[in-house]
Amino acid sequence: MDGLFFYWIMWMVWVCVMFFVPKAVPFRFALLFHLLAVLLLTRYHLTVYTFTVQLSGLYMFIVLCIAIRRLYLWKTIEIIISCFIMALAYASFHLFVLLDPIWVIIKPIYLQGIFLNYLVLLVIKEWELRIAVLVLGMLFGDCLFAGLLQYQSLPYTALSFAWHDGVAFVLVIQLAWVCLEYITTWLYTHSQNRFLLKEKQG
Repeated sequence: MDGLFFYWIMWMVWVCVMFFVPKAVPFRFALLFHLLAVLLLTRYHLTVYTFTVQLSGLYMFIVLCIAIRRLYLWKTIEIIISCFIMALAYASFHLFVLLDPIWVIIKPIYLQGIFLNYLVLLVIKEWELRIAVLVLGMLFGDCLFAGLLQYQSLPYTALSFAWHDGVAFVLVIQLAWVCLEYITTWLYTHSQNRFLLKEKQG
Protein backbone atom coordinates (compact mmCIF):
# COMPACT_ATOMS: atom_id res chain seq x y z
CA MET A 1 0.00 0.00 0.00
CA ASP A 2 1.36 3.38 -1.06
CA GLY A 3 2.37 5.70 1.76
CA LEU A 4 3.24 3.08 4.39
CA PHE A 5 7.01 3.42 3.92
CA PHE A 6 6.69 7.20 4.08
CA TYR A 7 4.68 7.11 7.33
CA TRP A 8 7.05 4.57 8.83
CA ILE A 9 10.14 6.68 8.10
CA MET A 10 8.50 9.95 9.18
CA TRP A 11 7.34 8.56 12.52
CA MET A 12 10.78 7.04 13.14
CA VAL A 13 12.41 10.42 12.49
CA TRP A 14 9.86 12.21 14.67
CA VAL A 15 10.42 9.80 17.58
CA CYS A 16 14.21 10.10 17.26
CA VAL A 17 14.07 13.90 17.21
CA MET A 18 11.53 14.03 20.04
CA PHE A 19 13.30 11.72 22.48
CA PHE A 20 16.97 11.74 21.49
CA VAL A 21 17.71 15.29 20.32
CA PRO A 22 18.40 17.63 23.29
CA LYS A 23 15.96 20.48 23.88
CA ALA A 24 18.84 22.95 23.65
CA VAL A 25 19.25 22.22 19.91
CA PRO A 26 17.73 25.26 18.14
CA PHE A 27 16.12 23.47 15.17
CA ARG A 28 14.43 20.74 17.29
CA PHE A 29 11.01 22.35 17.73
CA ALA A 30 10.83 23.57 14.11
CA LEU A 31 11.72 20.12 12.79
CA LEU A 32 9.09 18.43 14.98
CA PHE A 33 6.46 20.93 13.83
CA HIS A 34 7.28 20.49 10.14
CA LEU A 35 7.28 16.70 10.38
CA LEU A 36 3.83 16.69 12.02
CA ALA A 37 2.52 19.24 9.50
CA VAL A 38 3.64 17.10 6.56
CA LEU A 39 2.10 13.99 8.13
CA LEU A 40 -1.24 15.73 8.70
CA LEU A 41 -1.39 17.40 5.28
CA THR A 42 -0.97 14.14 3.37
CA ARG A 43 -4.69 13.54 3.89
CA TYR A 44 -5.75 16.62 1.90
CA HIS A 45 -5.75 17.38 -1.81
CA LEU A 46 -5.99 20.55 -3.88
CA THR A 47 -7.71 20.30 -7.25
CA VAL A 48 -7.37 23.00 -9.92
CA TYR A 49 -9.46 22.08 -12.98
CA THR A 50 -8.21 18.53 -13.69
CA PHE A 51 -4.87 18.90 -11.89
CA THR A 52 -4.82 17.31 -8.40
CA VAL A 53 -1.99 17.68 -5.90
CA GLN A 54 -1.51 16.70 -2.26
CA LEU A 55 -1.08 19.61 0.17
CA SER A 56 1.87 18.06 1.98
CA GLY A 57 4.00 18.51 -1.14
CA LEU A 58 3.03 22.16 -1.42
CA TYR A 59 3.88 22.65 2.25
CA MET A 60 7.33 21.13 1.73
CA PHE A 61 7.85 23.44 -1.27
CA ILE A 62 6.99 26.54 0.77
CA VAL A 63 9.17 25.53 3.74
CA LEU A 64 12.18 24.73 1.56
CA CYS A 65 11.83 27.97 -0.42
CA ILE A 66 11.80 29.94 2.84
CA ALA A 67 14.85 27.98 4.04
CA ILE A 68 16.98 28.61 0.93
CA ARG A 69 16.05 32.28 0.54
CA ARG A 70 18.67 33.16 3.18
CA LEU A 71 21.49 31.97 0.91
CA TYR A 72 23.48 34.40 -1.18
CA LEU A 73 22.58 34.97 -4.83
CA TRP A 74 25.02 32.62 -6.61
CA LYS A 75 24.23 29.72 -4.30
CA THR A 76 20.50 30.29 -4.88
CA ILE A 77 21.04 30.25 -8.65
CA GLU A 78 23.05 27.03 -8.28
CA ILE A 79 20.23 25.42 -6.31
CA ILE A 80 17.60 26.52 -8.86
CA ILE A 81 19.62 25.07 -11.75
CA SER A 82 20.24 21.86 -9.79
CA CYS A 83 16.51 21.55 -9.01
CA PHE A 84 15.74 22.00 -12.71
CA ILE A 85 18.20 19.22 -13.60
CA MET A 86 16.72 16.92 -10.95
CA ALA A 87 13.17 17.66 -12.12
CA LEU A 88 14.02 16.78 -15.72
CA ALA A 89 15.81 13.63 -14.59
CA TYR A 90 12.85 12.58 -12.41
CA ALA A 91 10.26 13.21 -15.13
CA SER A 92 12.41 11.50 -17.78
CA PHE A 93 12.89 8.45 -15.57
CA HIS A 94 9.14 8.08 -14.96
CA LEU A 95 8.35 8.57 -18.64
CA PHE A 96 10.88 5.84 -19.42
CA VAL A 97 9.22 3.53 -16.86
CA LEU A 98 5.78 4.32 -18.31
CA LEU A 99 6.64 3.99 -21.99
CA ASP A 100 9.22 1.19 -21.92
CA PRO A 101 8.82 -0.76 -18.66
CA ILE A 102 10.39 -3.95 -20.04
CA TRP A 103 13.87 -2.48 -19.46
CA VAL A 104 13.14 -1.83 -15.76
CA ILE A 105 14.51 -5.08 -14.36
CA ILE A 106 14.13 -4.16 -10.67
CA LYS A 107 11.56 -2.15 -8.75
CA PRO A 108 11.50 1.46 -10.08
CA ILE A 109 11.74 3.01 -6.60
CA TYR A 110 15.15 1.36 -6.11
CA LEU A 111 16.46 2.54 -9.48
CA GLN A 112 15.10 6.02 -8.80
CA GLY A 113 16.82 6.17 -5.42
CA ILE A 114 20.21 5.18 -6.84
CA PHE A 115 19.91 7.35 -9.96
CA LEU A 116 18.80 10.57 -8.23
CA ASN A 117 21.32 10.26 -5.41
CA TYR A 118 24.15 9.71 -7.86
CA LEU A 119 23.02 12.73 -9.86
CA VAL A 120 22.73 15.03 -6.83
CA LEU A 121 26.23 14.03 -5.72
CA LEU A 122 27.52 15.35 -9.04
CA VAL A 123 25.87 18.77 -8.76
CA ILE A 124 25.83 19.67 -5.03
CA LYS A 125 28.61 19.31 -2.43
CA GLU A 126 26.88 20.25 0.87
CA TRP A 127 24.68 17.46 2.22
CA GLU A 128 22.07 19.86 3.64
CA LEU A 129 21.57 21.42 0.22
CA ARG A 130 21.51 17.99 -1.39
CA ILE A 131 18.41 17.12 0.66
CA ALA A 132 16.66 20.35 -0.33
CA VAL A 133 17.57 19.86 -4.01
CA LEU A 134 16.36 16.25 -3.96
CA VAL A 135 12.96 17.14 -2.48
CA LEU A 136 12.43 20.22 -4.66
CA GLY A 137 13.65 18.44 -7.80
CA MET A 138 11.35 15.46 -7.20
CA LEU A 139 8.49 17.84 -6.43
CA PHE A 140 8.91 19.81 -9.66
CA GLY A 141 9.58 16.62 -11.60
CA ASP A 142 6.37 14.97 -10.41
CA CYS A 143 4.35 18.08 -11.26
CA LEU A 144 5.98 18.11 -14.71
CA PHE A 145 5.19 14.42 -15.17
CA ALA A 146 1.59 15.01 -14.03
CA GLY A 147 1.27 17.91 -16.46
CA LEU A 148 2.48 15.75 -19.36
CA LEU A 149 -0.06 13.06 -18.48
CA GLN A 150 -2.86 15.60 -18.09
CA TYR A 151 -1.99 16.95 -21.54
CA GLN A 152 -2.65 13.44 -22.86
CA SER A 153 -5.89 13.26 -20.80
CA LEU A 154 -4.46 10.61 -18.47
CA PRO A 155 -5.51 10.91 -14.79
CA TYR A 156 -2.66 11.33 -12.32
CA THR A 157 -2.43 12.80 -8.81
CA ALA A 158 0.74 14.82 -8.37
CA LEU A 159 2.72 14.35 -5.15
CA SER A 160 0.70 11.25 -4.26
CA PHE A 161 1.48 8.68 -1.57
CA ALA A 162 3.66 6.80 -4.06
CA TRP A 163 5.66 10.01 -4.56
CA HIS A 164 6.02 10.39 -0.77
CA ASP A 165 7.36 6.83 -0.58
CA GLY A 166 9.86 7.66 -3.31
CA VAL A 167 11.03 10.81 -1.51
CA ALA A 168 11.41 8.91 1.79
CA PHE A 169 13.44 6.17 0.09
CA VAL A 170 15.70 8.66 -1.73
CA LEU A 171 16.34 10.62 1.48
CA VAL A 172 17.12 7.44 3.43
CA ILE A 173 19.78 6.57 0.84
CA GLN A 174 21.15 10.12 0.97
CA LEU A 175 21.37 10.10 4.77
CA ALA A 176 23.08 6.70 4.68
CA TRP A 177 25.61 8.15 2.24
CA VAL A 178 26.18 11.17 4.50
CA CYS A 179 26.82 8.84 7.46
CA LEU A 180 29.27 6.87 5.32
CA GLU A 181 31.07 10.10 4.40
CA TYR A 182 31.39 11.09 8.06
CA ILE A 183 32.60 7.63 9.08
CA THR A 184 35.26 7.50 6.35
CA THR A 185 36.40 11.04 7.17
CA TRP A 186 36.67 10.15 10.87
CA LEU A 187 38.58 6.93 10.13
CA TYR A 188 40.97 8.78 7.82
CA THR A 189 41.59 11.53 10.38
CA HIS A 190 42.04 8.98 13.19
CA SER A 191 44.51 6.90 11.15
CA GLN A 192 46.45 10.01 10.14
CA ASN A 193 46.71 11.13 13.78
CA ARG A 194 47.96 7.69 14.84
CA PHE A 195 50.50 7.68 12.00
CA LEU A 196 51.80 11.12 12.98
CA LEU A 197 51.96 10.06 16.63
CA LYS A 198 54.01 6.97 15.74
CA GLU A 199 56.36 9.12 13.62
CA LYS A 200 56.92 11.49 16.56
CA GLN A 201 57.53 8.60 18.94
CA GLY A 202 59.89 6.93 16.48
